[in-house]
Amino acid sequence: MSRRNRKVIRLKTIFCGVGVSLLFSLALMFVVSAAETETFTDHNNSGVQYYSEKKYDEALKEFQKALELEPDNATVANNIGLVYDEMGDLKNAEKYYKKSIALDPQNADAHNNLGVVFYKQGEIDKAKEEWTVTLKINPNYEEAKNNLDAVKNLPAVQPPVTPVQPTEAYPPVESQISFEIPEITIEAYRAQDPTSRSILALQQALEITPNDPIAHYNLGAAFLSKNMLEATIEEWGKTVSLLPDNTTIRYNLAIVYTRSRRYEPAITHLEEVVRLSTKDSGAYYTLGAVYNKLGKQDEAISSWQKATLLFPDFIPAHFSLAVNFMMKGDFDSALSEWKQVLAINGGDEHDLNNIGVTYAQKGMIDEAISAWKSALNKNQNYVKARTNLGIVYAQRGMYQAAINQWEIASRLTGADPVVFYNLGVVYASVGNLDNAAIAYRRALELNPSFTEALNNLGALYLDNQRKSKTQAPTTWRKPIELRLKYVVAPSKLTLKYR
Repeated sequence: MSRRNRKVIRLKTIFCGVGVSLLFSLALMFVVSAAETETFTDHNNSGVQYYSEKKYDEALKEFQKALELEPDNATVANNIGLVYDEMGDLKNAEKYYKKSIALDPQNADAHNNLGVVFYKQGEIDKAKEEWTVTLKINPNYEEAKNNLDAVKNLPAVQPPVTPVQPTEAYPPVESQISFEIPEITIEAYRAQDPTSRSILALQQALEITPNDPIAHYNLGAAFLSKNMLEATIEEWGKTVSLLPDNTTIRYNLAIVYTRSRRYEPAITHLEEVVRLSTKDSGAYYTLGAVYNKLGKQDEAISSWQKATLLFPDFIPAHFSLAVNFMMKGDFDSALSEWKQVLAINGGDEHDLNNIGVTYAQKGMIDEAISAWKSALNKNQNYVKARTNLGIVYAQRGMYQAAINQWEIASRLTGADPVVFYNLGVVYASVGNLDNAAIAYRRALELNPSFTEALNNLGALYLDNQRKSKTQAPTTWRKPIELRLKYVVAPSKLTLKYR
């Protein structure tokens, strides 16, 4: 139901969220790095690589090392929250999303992600608050819109008075939470909330009529409202055994298996759903998302393609296909899918940015520039497109054009050390060492452990000292005092595609 991620800025994230998979938008960045020392960028890049390979323990270690180097980096805190989220540790995920927000209250990604965690823990009102804040920060944030819509459409579970039909599917979000079912006594009945009373009433009804599928289903739904996933699976499993051809129940059961990170049984039920209901595009889409969780990329792509054949305007499926084709290096197919998205809804700045990144991966830089300019026509304040334009301008030696883009980006963000670092690199490349030094110092004010900025500032200091044979300003001495083991030439640029 949602099209993008729970995002990371320098390295964008993968899939997760309320509803169907939340995907990511891509952004270009470049850094100056050195082989001799592991930098913040090295650890952050390694963390994202491990995350994409589903090696969450290794990803967590790398992101934590990155956070040690940049303790005020809201993006990395958000990344750590995402990893904990994937590992089913919702409390730590919540902790780091909140940390990211404390470091950057305008971080829409972290607010959206925190809402997802609240949802998983059954705190629906808190989830709605976070998604509302996300939309105040960015009114065009599609994930938050879709998440709010999903919550609004969730059915309420009430004690059954008359038989009811199974409700619509619950969103496929992950959790490892399970609870043992406590014995419910008359005393507990008197003290418990309405849902617990509903559970008691349904259990008593099933003692009388053990094979009532509706009662089993409603009991499972009541357990689900309390995040008692294993109990839900048990009851809905009984419902499926009594009503094996009911695709709605199988679909819902598959979603709960997915939340429990038990992907194989989820796939079994979803495959049965599409066998019984061959034109269910939503089931094919969800099946693709679960395949993707297992790392079965080809099967995921096949399922999403079937979804788009059944429903050609299925934007989330086209978006998922585009992202996965890019991951496979099939940029022509990725472009075809991005263009489908644009044809269906006209596209927003994120879609146009992604098209630009795809063109850049193909080496079609003029087309990439055109796409990023179109993204800026949609939203002049879209920093990612300006960052990407600056990179290709710098790559082409159009340093003043790159400076113009990053000067605007620095005014829009104000607190992104990478933007100031990039400015320093280009200023140094055109010989404007004073402005380069100012930009590097600003990057270091925002992130005192920014190794590349320290080294490049040190290079400027040494160059200035050789030329003038005078004592350098005191503010330039820190890199030398730190006895850095290497100096990076300011003009040595490396493009990093995100």
